[in-house]
Amino acid sequence: MDRLRDALKGVAKELAKAITPGMTLGLGSGSTVAALLEELSPLVLAKAKTVNGVPTSTQIEMVAARCGINLVPFKGSVDLVIDGADQVDKGLNLIKGGGGALLKEKVVMGSARRTAIVAAENKFVGRLCDNGVRVPVEVLPMARESAKMKLSMLGGVPEERLMPKGYPYFTENGNVILDTLFEPVDDPTSLEVRVKSTPGVAEVGIFTFKPITVYRLGADGNYEVLQSHD
Repeated sequence: MDRLRDALKGVAKELAKAITPGMTLGLGSGSTVAALLEELSPLVLAKAKTVNGVPTSTQIEMVAARCGINLVPFKGSVDLVIDGADQVDKGLNLIKGGGGALLKEKVVMGSARRTAIVAAENKFVGRLCDNGVRVPVEVLPMARESAKMKLSMLGGVPEERLMPKGYPYFTENGNVILDTLFEPVDDPTSLEVRVKSTPGVAEVGIFTFKPITVYRLGADGNYEVLQSHD
């Protein structure tokens, strides 16, 4: 973990070079983003004095505020999104939503001029859903059963996310999440569209935005920069 943190520090230095005064950052959610903000914010604030951030969850809102980032409401676009991923395939498509913030993350990422994803090397696979990783699907509560049937018809095996004591998990938007197992995905864009078109589905945790820059954190303390312009 210490070596991954070293890699994260290197990424923070690289990202800080591109952040200028007045920029607005879209802040994804999760432990990797939280750790990156802790490394990045001192570098940015020393240069830019003020940096604006649009958080996508209460968790990251608290981290960003603690780091001195000026929190602002989402006004339709951001300059740069900084986010993590649960899985990254060879085409730099992503599975996201393990933390439950996929809807806000997709809205903000879809508005970004640039996107930077940071993920440890063990998150990288040939195809999405390799190794049994599930796709989070955010669903309106009234549609949980009908959506389960539709997802099953698409070849998925949906499982409603529960809290540790067995209560339903609700997102900050008041929806439920169906963590859905699919066979390894050959065409992420097609699956994203088909799942999203299911009645009652608010969002699907397959992210196929391009262009995108992905920072692959190595266990040796180094990082690799991967880019897709498709």
